[in-house]
Amino acid sequence: MRGSEKRSGAGSTAGPEELDSADFSMERYIDRLFPDGAALEGVGLAEANARHQLLAVSGEIRRALRVQSDSSQQQAQGIEATKAAITELYTRISEMKAKARSAERVVVDITQDIRSLDFAKRNLTQTTTTMRRLQLLVGSVAQLRQLKEQGRYHDAAQLLPAIGGLREGFSDFQPVRQIAKLDQTAESLRRSLASQALQEVQRGFDAQGLLVGNAKLLRDACLCCEPDRVVDHYCGLQLRAYTVIFQLSDDVSQLENISRRYAWLRRIMRNYADEHADLFPARWRMGEQLSRRFAVATRDHLGEIMATRDHLNVDHLTTALADTLAFEAQCDKKFGIAPRARSDPVPAPSPSSSSPASSPLRGESQTHVYEDSGEPAESFIGAISCAFEPYMSIFVDGERAKFERMVLSFQREPIAADDDPSLSVLASSTDLLYQFRESLRQCASLSTGQAMADLAQVFAQSLGGYARNVLVHKLPRITSATTAPLDDIKHACLIINTADYCASAASQLEQKIVERVDAEFKSRVSFSVCREALLNSINAGIRALVAGVEAMCASAFAALAQEPWHDVQMVGDQSGYVLLVASALAAATETVRRGVSGPRYFRSYCDKFAARFAEAYTAAIAQCGRISEVGAEQLLLDAQALKSVLLGMPAIGAEESPPPPPPPAFARIVGQSIGRIEALLKAILVPSEPADALVDRFLLLFPEAPRDVFRQVLNLKGVRAAEHTAYVRILQRAQRGASDASVTPATTVPAHAAHVSSSVPPETHRAATRSAGHARDASSASAAAAPARGGGSPVAWPSDPRPDPLGITGAAQPCAAQPGTDDAGGGQTAGGGGGGDGDAANSPVLASLAANATATRTRINENLRRFVSNMRRG
Repeated sequence: MRGSEKRSGAGSTAGPEELDSADFSMERYIDRLFPDGAALEGVGLAEANARHQLLAVSGEIRRALRVQSDSSQQQAQGIEATKAAITELYTRISEMKAKARSAERVVVDITQDIRSLDFAKRNLTQTTTTMRRLQLLVGSVAQLRQLKEQGRYHDAAQLLPAIGGLREGFSDFQPVRQIAKLDQTAESLRRSLASQALQEVQRGFDAQGLLVGNAKLLRDACLCCEPDRVVDHYCGLQLRAYTVIFQLSDDVSQLENISRRYAWLRRIMRNYADEHADLFPARWRMGEQLSRRFAVATRDHLGEIMATRDHLNVDHLTTALADTLAFEAQCDKKFGIAPRARSDPVPAPSPSSSSPASSPLRGESQTHVYEDSGEPAESFIGAISCAFEPYMSIFVDGERAKFERMVLSFQREPIAADDDPSLSVLASSTDLLYQFRESLRQCASLSTGQAMADLAQVFAQSLGGYARNVLVHKLPRITSATTAPLDDIKHACLIINTADYCASAASQLEQKIVERVDAEFKSRVSFSVCREALLNSINAGIRALVAGVEAMCASAFAALAQEPWHDVQMVGDQSGYVLLVASALAAATETVRRGVSGPRYFRSYCDKFAARFAEAYTAAIAQCGRISEVGAEQLLLDAQALKSVLLGMPAIGAEESPPPPPPPAFARIVGQSIGRIEALLKAILVPSEPADALVDRFLLLFPEAPRDVFRQVLNLKGVRAAEHTAYVRILQRAQRGASDASVTPATTVPAHAAHVSSSVPPETHRAATRSAGHARDASSASAAAAPARGGGSPVAWPSDPRPDPLGITGAAQPCAAQPGTDDAGGGQTAGGGGGGDGDAANSPVLASLAANATATRTRINENLRRFVSNMRRG
């Protein structure tokens, strides 16, 4: 039995965790309690244990419920206690408020009598003060009447501020009849005193404005007068003679004598400072008021004079305006008026300067603050000079006429007058820009408004006219008959430099004017039109250079056209015309490099000449008549030599050693230009019979199949004109058959022969493949010629040393010219010309070019021989 108990007790109970588990299994639990049959003997004991545990758990549950019930009752009791406490607190607060109101009523009752006494005391004090002030006012008015009758102006002037203060104290008592009557009496007495004092002042000066009365009496009388009336009387008296002396019809009143007006005022001001300045209070600024009245009268006089005159002299106008500006600046300095900063600042006149250039014209008034009174005061700048503003167009018209005369004189001067080796630009351009600077300086001293904006337009028009009528007009027209083409090339370079220099100066001038002109006129300042004209001059100059070099090569092309290419028996060294072209090109290009100051212009010259050279070369070949296949081989060799010559153009005259390779863009232009000529010559290499082979080769070389080029090939091959139609018909049929083939631009060497359509006969396809291989060899040899002269970076273009155009902001900056965007060419093709100087033919540049051509000649010749041999066997 004890063993049974032991077995059942080992697994009789399960923990709470096991019973609460979601994976709890009753079967596994019973099997664990009774693992075998022997364990069943303890079933009763296990049941008893389970019941005992159930009773224990039930007891714990009842105790927990009882505790929770007690806690809920305690919470309810706490809430009721809190409500009771709040009610009690509210009751106490209400009681305190009631007691406070009761205490307040008690205090009011206690202090009511005291407040009444306080109000009575305050009213009594105010009444006493008012009666005392009234007594003082009555006494002061009586005393003022007595002082007025006695003429004691100094004492009366001291009494007037006191009476004014007392009257202000009775401003609230005006409804009282006696007070209002007393105030009227005081005001009437003050006016009577001021009128009497003014009469005293008027009697103190005679009709000429001289002091005839007692100075002390007049000084005291001024203290009692109204300032405006005294100022009007005194200024009118002093300026009475001004209108008499300077009448509109008199010569002394004209613009050329304006300095006499200011001299007259200076004399009046000296007399005022010596004899009259002490008579008037300093706060009246009587001297300044006198000068302002003079300025108004002078402005009106000058306006009438300029409006009634039929013709105004420019010199008289500018001189009068300069004197006026100087006078205005002196007035500001004399009366201590310092101009305030403006949104468009212009330098104010310096304390030690009376130059008119330091005081630009102002159309609007400027106010300033005086230290003594704090009242605003206007600057004298513009007080008189504003009358000149409507007539500044006369100054602008005069400047326009002056610049037109200058441009006309420059146009008539021969270019030899500017041929100074020490100058990089035409002397006329520096003269013109110097006059621009002086004109701008004068205008800035006179006006920064409408006149300066109009003058900017005059500058732009004059520069545009200079570009069209001087620079373009002076460009040399180099032909084959020109005796000194290199001198003309130097002149063209000089004109290009001048146009670039003027374009840079125009940008500086535009910026400087925009900085100085008034804000409302800034948008009107533009030099874009004249810059465009100058850039057109640059492009025209580059075209003149290209045409000049082409004319120098005309004799070489003439020799090419006169050569009997149909009788050439074998391919030899490069032809003589190649050396002529190289000699002329070396001499001209070296002159251009030394002549032009802008590197971009030298590069543009090289690019344009490379494109133009191909056209002239093609035209010369077209004049050769019939060309045999051997002659075409020789021309191909010459074309490769000329290609090497062209690729060496950017390095001609360069200071680097060894010369750098050509720029990629230039090499691409040369390759495309010479590639078209090579394609033409390779088409001539093909025998005219059979016609299909010639047509197929032409389509390989020229996928677009231009009819004019095809007829040119037929002419150069000696095909009769009557047979051209048959060849063209075969070309059209072959072009339609190969219309679906993939083609590449005709400017490339026919290395694309492997991509020809399957419709091409196998024999023609093999020949095209051989042709492509030879062409690649030739292209590789020509492309290697330029790097063989020296590796490294592309050509370093020459520097750009130029003088400062305006002498304002330092060295000139290069303008944004882009001559390379202009159409290439533009020059005329001549039929002959010089080939350069004799020294140029023996220059190191030509020796280098000849060595490069010789280095590639053998490889090119061998490739061409193999190509022709294969063609003949095929």
